Amino acid sequence: MISQEQLEDIFARGGILDKGLGNYERRDDQLLMAQDVARCYAEDTVGVIEAGTGIGKSYAYLSVAILDALENAEDRTVVATSNVALQQQLINKDLPTLERLMDVDVPYALLLGRGRYVCFARMTGAMNAYRQKADGLLFKDEESDEERIYQWFRNTTTGIVEELDHRLLSSRFIQTVRSDKDTCMKQKCPHYSRCFYYNALQKARNSRIIVTNHALLLIDSSIRSDAGEDYDESVIIPPYNRLVIDECHNIDRAATEFFSTYMDRRWILETHRRLFQVTHKARHDMTLADILTTLRKDVTGEDARRFSTLAVQFNQEAASLLGGIIVDDDRRTFSSQCLLDDTRIPFDQVQRSRCIALASTLDQFLKLFSFLLDVRDVDEEDGMYVRMATTIRDTYMSWKNLLDAFIEHASHPELVFHYQWSGREGEVSMVTSPLSVAKRMRDDIFDKLQSVVCTSATIKAGKDFSYFLSQIGLEDRQDLVTGFYPSPFDYSRNAMLLYPALEDGMSFNVSTRREYAHYLSSLVVDAVRSSEGGALVLFTSTEMLNLVSEEAKDGISQTLLIQKKGSSTEKLRRAFCQDEGSVLFGLRSFWEGIDVPGDSLRLLVITQLPFAHVEDPIRRSRAMALAKEGRNPYMLIDLPEMLITLKQGIGRLIRSENDRGVVVIADARARRYMPLIRACIPAYYIPDEEGLSVSSFPQRIEDFLYQ
Repeated sequence: MISQEQLEDIFARGGILDKGLGNYERRDDQLLMAQDVARCYAEDTVGVIEAGTGIGKSYAYLSVAILDALENAEDRTVVATSNVALQQQLINKDLPTLERLMDVDVPYALLLGRGRYVCFARMTGAMNAYRQKADGLLFKDEESDEERIYQWFRNTTTGIVEELDHRLLSSRFIQTVRSDKDTCMKQKCPHYSRCFYYNALQKARNSRIIVTNHALLLIDSSIRSDAGEDYDESVIIPPYNRLVIDECHNIDRAATEFFSTYMDRRWILETHRRLFQVTHKARHDMTLADILTTLRKDVTGEDARRFSTLAVQFNQEAASLLGGIIVDDDRRTFSSQCLLDDTRIPFDQVQRSRCIALASTLDQFLKLFSFLLDVRDVDEEDGMYVRMATTIRDTYMSWKNLLDAFIEHASHPELVFHYQWSGREGEVSMVTSPLSVAKRMRDDIFDKLQSVVCTSATIKAGKDFSYFLSQIGLEDRQDLVTGFYPSPFDYSRNAMLLYPALEDGMSFNVSTRREYAHYLSSLVVDAVRSSEGGALVLFTSTEMLNLVSEEAKDGISQTLLIQKKGSSTEKLRRAFCQDEGSVLFGLRSFWEGIDVPGDSLRLLVITQLPFAHVEDPIRRSRAMALAKEGRNPYMLIDLPEMLITLKQGIGRLIRSENDRGVVVIADARARRYMPLIRACIPAYYIPDEEGLSVSSFPQRIEDFLYQ
């Protein structure tokens, strides 16, 4: 058991961190948090701990994981986060620092999903193919995406594709060279000893602390649950018994997305292409479907033709169904998504029969597909093709399950049935999502592991953790360890909060969005002039960002950085940091996980309170379910989610003890919610609330920052 003395040796005055780090700021609450984490380990229970900016939560839980690894030879801790930057910080900075200062040797590793790594064999094969096409020259254009990716490949030590520039991640080429389990030859691959994924996996197997992401945590736990495996077996992640979920405020959203099933025309065509495209020269340019028919000796020519015909028939019928679900009236009413019952054409009266017909075609196709896959005693190469085809078959099977669920949607109250699309002509997706992930999280993770610590800077929504606990299935847990440790920074001196306390502010309203955009443009231009730039302006919708940026751009003399679809968050952040006078208009990815310390960020504008979008089908379905129970969805869902998101956004401003700046909440609705907001955030300086008008903001900003 980890003792109080051991933790004090690390965190107390004159302790290991105090002596070893020249810039270390001792925090009493950091020691208290470490004690909470140690208690979870000692009592084999679950902890929920909010630790504000500056507490140093990663050192608090990592130190306990290290001490536990030293004392208990069978224990292994997995740390799961949602942010790539935090994963890199844990692996490249925090763990090495603690290991050095504590003078211990506790192996640790970063392990991500296979698809996050480049495949050595596929990259080498692609390079050889390019050389043949280019008459010995690899790339004629040295600035091509392929050349940039290849140069990165030659120098990377991890093979993690997220090291690449954001734009390159969406290139067709990188998709063809990612690691893929179906084409992997494992030990028989000539490049096995250099394989990035297997080297990472082997390092993880030899480690006592494994850092990963929320996605792999959910994949691994789901496979264990479906197979009836406990955590003492190796699945994707090696066996482990201790878990830390950092940035845990995102885990409900990640789990909801993970357990959702999607069907759209683009994915159907891509899956069909994988099945019927030319596969391998050694097979005389045969398609994967042709290879299957040669492996199954009793397949007739009629079977092969019928297989191809049914695949095409499914494509055509699915395109017809998906193309007719959302009509122009729906697109005018909803911007990008709606529930099954919201469409102008009734599902049960019209679309249900079409779904039944499509499911019947798919059922025939799947029966023939499974027949073709029923082969035995194949060699390694043929086994690779069977694995590839099995994965494709499983994709078709997930669509069959989705269609069956839509057909009997009234019998599935645990699911949300909805449609998504992008743009007026965007492809439509049929989607099923879980109404709640609480039971799955409780059964698959919290009840099976010895200890789980959930931590974040933003968990509480109001006075307690009740909203978060209900999301993940812990509301009835009696042995919870809870802790709340606010940021130690002096907000009352270094941070000012402004909001329209008088009537000259404007409240966001969907019906007056253009008038609101005009109001925001004027407010932002005036505020930026007073701060002399260094401003991050956070938006909740692309439409509002576009409206304001178009109107405000001529009034902003500083460099204006605007987040657009497909742009790299990290690249924009770096550009913003390098130019201390610049102004950045950002969307959802800038509300959390972004660090801009120092003078580069001295003004933060929240353009509107971040209530969930009114069309959000998950929120709406959860709200309706609560209303049926006679409970208040606004108080139990809408308000807590808004407060947590607002805390995340406001938290971008003060990232160190010396940071200084101003937060402006432009939305006049803040006046109504200010008691709740103030209860959730640190003690910002709020000047003269009785006279706090929007017209006074520019002078107040200038006085606070420069006098």
